[in-house]
Amino acid sequence: MLLYSPGAASDRTFNTLVVEELVSWGYAVVTVDHPYDSGEVEFPDGRVVLSVGEDSEEEVVAAVAVRAADLRFVLDHLTGPARGGAPGPGRRRLPRGLRGALDPTRVGAFGHSRGGAAAAALMDLDHRVRAGADLDGTVFGPVVGRGLDQPFLLMDTAEHDGLAKDPHWPEFWENLRGWRRCLRLADAGHLSFSDVVALAPQLPPGLPLQVGTVPADRAVAAVRAVVRAFFDLQLRGRPDTALLLRGASARHPEIGYVAG
Repeated sequence: MLLYSPGAASDRTFNTLVVEELVSWGYAVVTVDHPYDSGEVEFPDGRVVLSVGEDSEEEVVAAVAVRAADLRFVLDHLTGPARGGAPGPGRRRLPRGLRGALDPTRVGAFGHSRGGAAAAALMDLDHRVRAGADLDGTVFGPVVGRGLDQPFLLMDTAEHDGLAKDPHWPEFWENLRGWRRCLRLADAGHLSFSDVVALAPQLPPGLPLQVGTVPADRAVAAVRAVVRAFFDLQLRGRPDTALLLRGASARHPEIGYVAG
């Protein structure tokens, strides 16, 4: 079972291409919108709230903490049905086949940009989450100094160059005590880790889309493969998938090894 958190002001659908790949390989993936942080969130009563944005790092730290609490709330309500307990808010009937289909002993979390920071923050709070991945997101909050014991994957771009230029990645990296890896997507931009990279060729030229020059199909295939390989290794114990995580796959030459 995997939890996904999107980037700032983005919606849970912004990484559908990666999510559908994971689902096709048997993962249950729960994508989460964060009220007042995601672009827009509609509640069951029809009320809609929009992203309010932040002006300072302190506000971003607070927003990441709220996201982590959101993810933990979702996990609590998922693990109840998984163990045969009550369903979530409203005690609505569970979809057919869901009860017993979720494995609360093999939980992972990942996200893009701020969503990656939320995944790390969640793992600092909740050791039910056994592995996490951050797709090109700065890490914020107490987890930077405290670090993690669980396996964690970082992915970035040459422009971000997280372990050299990011204000928090180096400290966070040094405090990762379990399996760790930093990989890079060649010729990519920040949004190459999201569905925007696949939509970019259909949009008018000249828009500031942050997708770099990596071909859309290559970017999508590479990010899909890396995320699945990481969770296959850490949650399913499949070391045969680890070649890509060393940046040594001829099939996905866009993925380069940085550290770990």
